[in-house]
Amino acid sequence: MTGLLYLGLACGVVALGMQLLLPPSKPAVAVAATQTGLTVQQQESGAYAMSFVGAWLGATRQQPGALLDYVADSATSLLSEQAWAYRDLGVVSIDPIESTGTVSVVIAANVEEYDMTSDKGTKIWPRRYFSVPVRVSGAGLTVLALPTPVAAPSRDSSTVQLSYTKTVSPNTSARTTVESFLGAYLAGSGDITRVISPGSTITAIAPAPYQQLKVTDVRSDLTPSDSPANGDVVHVFATADVSSATGQRLTTTYALTLTARDGRWETTSVDPAPQERSTRATSKPATPAPTPSH
Repeated sequence: MTGLLYLGLACGVVALGMQLLLPPSKPAVAVAATQTGLTVQQQESGAYAMSFVGAWLGATRQQPGALLDYVADSATSLLSEQAWAYRDLGVVSIDPIESTGTVSVVIAANVEEYDMTSDKGTKIWPRRYFSVPVRVSGAGLTVLALPTPVAAPSRDSSTVQLSYTKTVSPNTSARTTVESFLGAYLAGSGDITRVISPGSTITAIAPAPYQQLKVTDVRSDLTPSDSPANGDVVHVFATADVSSATGQRLTTTYALTLTARDGRWETTSVDPAPQERSTRATSKPATPAPTPSH
């Protein structure tokens, strides 16, 4: 019995020593979150497909030109005798095809055509759309077929309502800030640092693209005070007429965020999109049921 007792103690010591000699256990590795959006190569496929569509439209049977960089010579046998005139190529969408290494790229271009409804054969430049399948792999990008003409993307016909419901009158503090900011930002009129918030990264467009600017309308989501408190914020939507040195004119709009400091408004940001008004119907509180009389 004594021998067995000593044997048990010895085994315990050996087991403890082995445990101490083992390397520490590694912590569980967190599962990497699945990346969303397009990869770099998928984004590159947009420019690749756009160049391909341009080469395809501009190629002829006798002069396939850059099209041979994308397809085999046999694919050019049925090309037109005359090239298509086009302009304003642009990428509309890049959609990965599930479970494949291929993306579907839609390219848009204005293509010169004849107006078939006109007796005079007037030339027009309608916007046309072409789908291009591009295989993306480690070896590079490859088009799998010639461009396919497709219908234009569907448009949402619903009316968008913006949240700027208050009119900002001329000669008010907020309106003056908007006019001074846009004048400096677009027309190089004045020092833009005098009308932007401290720490803002806004810089004027250089060289200034317009010579003259007139703000015709400013609306806001809240009525801006002429004596605002520090930190007050208001979002505005401004409409302006701009003109170049040669007399060309445009009407443009800007969504801006203004922040108050030292009793005046300053521009904090040029917002990437205007604010939309919520279309959700406000739910009414339930009407309490009448208490029965006894």
